[in-house]
Amino acid sequence: MPRRDISFPINRCGHRFRAWAGFVVAALILAACGGSSAGVKLDIAKKVALADFPGGVGRGYPSAQMIAGGKSNPPLQPGSPAPDFALVLEDGSHLSLSDLQGRPIVINFWATWCGPCRLEMPELMRAAVNDPNLILLAVNVQEAPDAVAPFADDFTMTTPVVLDSKGILNKLYAVRGLPTTYFIDDSGAISAVYSGPLTPPALKERLDAIR
Repeated sequence: MPRRDISFPINRCGHRFRAWAGFVVAALILAACGGSSAGVKLDIAKKVALADFPGGVGRGYPSAQMIAGGKSNPPLQPGSPAPDFALVLEDGSHLSLSDLQGRPIVINFWATWCGPCRLEMPELMRAAVNDPNLILLAVNVQEAPDAVAPFADDFTMTTPVVLDSKGILNKLYAVRGLPTTYFIDDSGAISAVYSGPLTPPALKERLDAIR
């Protein structure tokens, strides 16, 4: 897959349709003004640090969740804040992407069936292991945990393997194909987006920009 940098009929149903039209338009306007999507309200008592996540491959396999009040259609151009979301462990412990601000972050969208994802994963994992300050979130897109775990074992993925089983992050980050990788600087802003398999030089260039 080639690399891609991302910067990001009315039916005539008679009078009954027209009577409902005003109601529907009003509802859409109210939704647009809110600019948010339904999300989970997280228990503040269960908020943890990334260091408190389980150790080992998959780091507990947190699930991706939208946060209550979070924007569903945030801007995605370089310089914009990265869309926030929660990483929720099976016991309810959680943290949000915004909690990680202050460190460079890489969000990689992948799937087990994706050949290019398999090609680039060793480089991503090597970068994460060699730089303890770098946070790599490996977001699996809409696959079952029993399919994800063997892949994570094969590549010794000791960073959080995020299960996006409902495609929440895939939609939030407007992912058009796999793999897609977001690079986020220590201020929490999007630095770059890379679509397609990362080569070592391409990865180094973008990591250097967020470190």
